[in-house]
Amino acid sequence: MAEMVAMAHEALRGLISAPENKELECREFLQYAKGALVRDTVIEFVYVEKERRGTSGDSDYIVSCKVCDETGVESVKAYIWELKAPQCYVFEKDTENRLRPTKELVQAENQLLHYYHEHKGCEQFKNDFGVTHSDNVLFGGIIIGCHARRTKGDYQEEKRNKLFEKALMIRKKYIYDPLHIRIIHWDYILDLLKHPMSPERNPVEAHEVLSQPLDPESIVVTSSP
Repeated sequence: MAEMVAMAHEALRGLISAPENKELECREFLQYAKGALVRDTVIEFVYVEKERRGTSGDSDYIVSCKVCDETGVESVKAYIWELKAPQCYVFEKDTENRLRPTKELVQAENQLLHYYHEHKGCEQFKNDFGVTHSDNVLFGGIIIGCHARRTKGDYQEEKRNKLFEKALMIRKKYIYDPLHIRIIHWDYILDLLKHPMSPERNPVEAHEVLSQPLDPESIVVTSSP
């Protein structure tokens, strides 16, 4: 298993640095880091589905698991995630001193809100994912971009970093944090494949629903020159 995760790390690193959009290829690596996509203490994973069909579109990645809170109460919770390629920028230049979200980030936010709203009220969704109460259908978040593609604009590096931190802080304070929405770079997923996982964040479960087991050697990686 350790060898497989190491192979996955190298393959994902190549996909992140590739010039072309690699969203679908990168999505396959979430099977190795799905423990990082949920909250609470995981007892076991129940169900994972990609491209969950809904009336408003297809959810990119949904994972449900049995969890235990601080009082020992167990429940099954489902987390809904929207994905964009590591080649997508998160923010772009608006003015000399202000950034705005890219169209890819705005699209991800809009999709996530619609999918969450629909699935939360769907009995078939709750049955499929083992959730007994609508309150346990939760926002996961958005995985988009990478460290090298955080901000698009002709800024000096120091100013670019400060503007990114400010733009993200504002969006988290007034939108993401109140709704418990997380925003993650693909570099974060890559880092999880490099460092050992804790027991409650076991990267692979035998019963995870996947169309085919991932073979990192079968992935063709195109790197930037």
